[in-house]
Amino acid sequence: MELSVPMMIYAYWAFAFLVGILFFKKDILAFNREFDSRRIALLATSLIVVAINAWVYTHSTTDGGRALDPLTVLVFTIGNGIAETFMFYAVFRLGELLAGRFTQNSWALFITGFLFFIIYSGLIHGLFWINILPEHVVQTSPYKPFFMPIQLLIAGSWALSFFWYRDIRTVIVLHALVDLTMVCNVRFSLFN
Repeated sequence: MELSVPMMIYAYWAFAFLVGILFFKKDILAFNREFDSRRIALLATSLIVVAINAWVYTHSTTDGGRALDPLTVLVFTIGNGIAETFMFYAVFRLGELLAGRFTQNSWALFITGFLFFIIYSGLIHGLFWINILPEHVVQTSPYKPFFMPIQLLIAGSWALSFFWYRDIRTVIVLHALVDLTMVCNVRFSLFN
C-alpha cells in the first residue's frame, strides 16, 4: 500500500516529534534566558536572512495556479516548523557527540555538528520534499542562484543558535517563518 503525500508528511512529523520528545525534552522545556549582545546580533542576523530568503524564494518559485489552502498553511507552518527543527537539532547534536569522542575543541564540535545538519538537510530536501511537493521551482529565475547560499546562511545561523545557546524554540519560530514562505508560494494541500 502506497502512502499518500499527506500521510508521508504526517509520518515524518510523527517520527520527528518522537525524536524531539525522547531525546531533547530538557532542551525543549528549558529556555536559555541569556540574551547577550552576541545572541541579539545572531537573532537579528537570522531574521534578516529569513527575510532575504522569503524574497528570493518568492521570486524563484511558482504556485502552478494552485489555490492557497489556509488550513494547510497553518498546519504545515507549525507542524513542519517544530518537527523538522527537532530533526535538524538531532543530527546536529549527533555530529557534536561523535566529534566529542575525539576532541573537545569547540570549533571541531561545531563544524562536525554543522556538517551533519547540512548533510541531513540536503538529503531530506533532495530525497523527500522535492519528490513529494508539486513542481514549483522556476528554473529560469535570475534569483535561483541565490537560493543555496541563502540556505547555507540560514543553516549556519540556526546551527549557532543550537551550539551557543541550545535554543530550539527560536529556531522553531524561524523555521516556521521559512515554511510559511514556502507553503504560501508552492500552494499545496495536506487535506485533498
